[in-house]
Amino acid sequence: MPPKTNCASEPETCCDDVGTDAAERAWADRIRAGDSDAFEVLYRTYWQRLYAFAFRYVYSKEDAEEVVQDVFFRIWRGRADWVPAGAVRNYLYLAVRNVARDRLEQAAVAQRRSGPVGQLATAAEILSDLEAADLVAAVQRALDELPPKRSAVCKLRLIDELSYAQIADRLGIREKTVETQLARGLKFLRDRMRPQRTSAPADGSAKNTWRPTSSAAPRGA
Repeated sequence: MPPKTNCASEPETCCDDVGTDAAERAWADRIRAGDSDAFEVLYRTYWQRLYAFAFRYVYSKEDAEEVVQDVFFRIWRGRADWVPAGAVRNYLYLAVRNVARDRLEQAAVAQRRSGPVGQLATAAEILSDLEAADLVAAVQRALDELPPKRSAVCKLRLIDELSYAQIADRLGIREKTVETQLARGLKFLRDRMRPQRTSAPADGSAKNTWRPTSSAAPRGA
């Protein structure tokens, strides 16, 4: 089982500066060799942001904790063969997304089997919920990719809905700096979240479909 940690009940605040790809690869190599200290470093570095990421799917503190715990448990259990494709951080996000989506789908199926007919969720409703959760999670992931100060400004404005003056006071910066950082952050988000154009329908009309960009990851971890 994974090394014992104290993060399950109260997620710890991880550092803003996540290690380079090379450092993360070194962690993965050490974990594959059975190094519990490297696993602990990886766990504590990513716990908070993965917990927040999972919460935007399941909207439950307990479920979000279990999703992240499940991902790390699977990594440790299969550590001897754990060779993540691409960046380690991308692997973790995709694994959490897959486990969270599985949990949502299982909950929806259980509801359909046990709930009254009038409360049954249709397949279209389930898909809509999953797509909405994907979009929210993708925005959060994009915000996490911004420089720390710019990310903080965008989150305080877009999520906490603070005014420029409140953000400036909270972060100890000028309102003009808030305006500049927010404008640059929003441009990054627009570019990242821009819909990808799919093939045109037979009637000649154009259709845009939002699709999060991601590399392949195993289902669950």
